[in-house]
Amino acid sequence: AVRLVEQRWVERAQDEAFIYAADFSNIEDWDPGVVSSRRIGHGPVGVGSQFELEVEFGGGTMPMVYEITEYEPSDRVVLVGRGDKLVAVDEIRFSRHDNMTVIDYTADLTFLNWYRHVTRLMGSSLKKVGTRALDGLAAELDR
Repeated sequence: AVRLVEQRWVERAQDEAFIYAADFSNIEDWDPGVVSSRRIGHGPVGVGSQFELEVEFGGGTMPMVYEITEYEPSDRVVLVGRGDKLVAVDEIRFSRHDNMTVIDYTADLTFLNWYRHVTRLMGSSLKKVGTRALDGLAAELDR
């Protein structure tokens, strides 16, 4: 497994940052590793909400479905993404500090089948992907 940990400070209100980041239908706007994203179903975003993503992987793309498993409005959201090559658990925490919103993002990636053997080789490139994604989220929220 690979763990990615990133933190960003943004000038957006905490509740607005939470609402935006928790809704993975817009992740393609801020994560350059996501080719497309769309919400599955309707109703308010919360526990059980699902999102269909097409993500870059190994020179191609891979479909994944993310589901919100924990949802604490304005404070914390956990999404579990499943694809045929990996399972990702993304936890995003939000807090307020000196008129800024602090975003703490942790992603645990577990590779499946023979992909788990290349985890060590992919570690540094995955960390770059995580850094670029959080840079994109911060830029989008500060816009």
